[in-house]
Amino acid sequence: MAIKTKHITYLQMITIFKEFADSHYEINYFGNGDFWQLVEKTKIGEFDYRNYPVFWVSDNGATFSPGELDYSFQIVVAGIEFDKDGEETIENNIKSNTLLIYQDFLAYLQIEPSFKTNAVRIYNQGTSTGTSFTERFDDNLVGWVFDITIRQAINLNACVIPKA
Repeated sequence: MAIKTKHITYLQMITIFKEFADSHYEINYFGNGDFWQLVEKTKIGEFDYRNYPVFWVSDNGATFSPGELDYSFQIVVAGIEFDKDGEETIENNIKSNTLLIYQDFLAYLQIEPSFKTNAVRIYNQGTSTGTSFTERFDDNLVGWVFDITIRQAINLNACVIPKA
């Protein structure tokens, strides 16, 4: 008989992030992958002002330690510097708005049922560090890159292995 574990898989974690982005009134696009993919979408014109702000999640590793699993992510919340008329917008307005979106995300994780019932938490007393950027990639994107680590208890027990 297998021991029932209560943890969130990587795929479930990405789904939680996407559900947040899809339900947030200000986010117009959710993506998951390397940051260069977002930059390329902007450079080749696949995205325009209607796709922004974006909420982009990039993997930043996973760490197993006794009884715990840490998922690390970089989350980019970005807007584009030009509006529908090609007029330049104020970078500080975009940085302010995208920072507030990330604040909403942190609040969302505090009430997310999967986090509350499965002993999942933001590592290091809820700390998440962000760095703002403006046109760093010559692509007119403005916003924030945040590092966040999600920690959860796991049961490293041979009894939970799906085997015959």
